[in-house]
Amino acid sequence: MKIVLRKEIDFDAGFYYRQQFNIYREPYLIWDRETWEEVLTHCTAYRIEIDGKWAGDIILEDRGKGTKNIVDFSILPVYQRKGVGRAVLDQAKKTYRRLTAVTRKETLGFFLKCGFGLRKTIRNYYQPGVDGYAILFRR
Repeated sequence: MKIVLRKEIDFDAGFYYRQQFNIYREPYLIWDRETWEEVLTHCTAYRIEIDGKWAGDIILEDRGKGTKNIVDFSILPVYQRKGVGRAVLDQAKKTYRRLTAVTRKETLGFFLKCGFGLRKTIRNYYQPGVDGYAILFRR
């Protein structure tokens, strides 16, 4: 399985909007098309390709001083639990000094195993009763 990160040049907000329905199971995680357009205008998006096929994305926002914030990190379910996410994060960790993100309970363990540390819990971040977890990786 060959994993490649390819920087997006021609953003297609509609493509990303449609793909999230194949990835996310919770409606509160799904952005509308306008949000995708805004995110893709201000962030750097990398397509995750496996053997030449789109498998997900990692979208990074510049926070200055070598810090990037992971705005979106999505992998199609068929490629999950196969080392793809770890490989993508390993590439990002080699490139950037500091990575931050807010994640949810279901994915927090994955990030902690990949070397991130928990900074704080943000109550009701996603919706009432669904907390977010601010995480940090520092080289």
